[in-house]
Amino acid sequence: MADIMSILQSAYAAAPQSLIAPGSKFAKVDPTKWQGTWTGTDDRKQPVTVSITKVSGFRANVTVTDASEGLQSARTFITTNNTFRIADSQFALTGTGKATLTTIVTDPTTGNQSRLTVPLTLKK
Repeated sequence: MADIMSILQSAYAAAPQSLIAPGSKFAKVDPTKWQGTWTGTDDRKQPVTVSITKVSGFRANVTVTDASEGLQSARTFITTNNTFRIADSQFALTGTGKATLTTIVTDPTTGNQSRLTVPLTLKK
């Protein structure tokens, strides 16, 4: 009986998802490349804003505001490949004053997944 229960329990246990990719490395980053308000427009022409503050070492406070997900805030860890994760999204620094915010979106009716990438620009 115990074997059946453990099999059932393992089938229903959700696997934890790491906010940090396995093997990620961290090092101090230049706060001037990260800090500020990043803005862009998603595929539905809705505004997306990413606010990055208090960059210290490889950590930063991040707030993301968009029409579909609302407001998300977190203390994030910036990897040596210039990315961090917040909720279901990944922010990637692509150049001076340029970045992308990529989110994997799952269609609730079909289960199909698609990638939504929003180009962002650092406001001066």
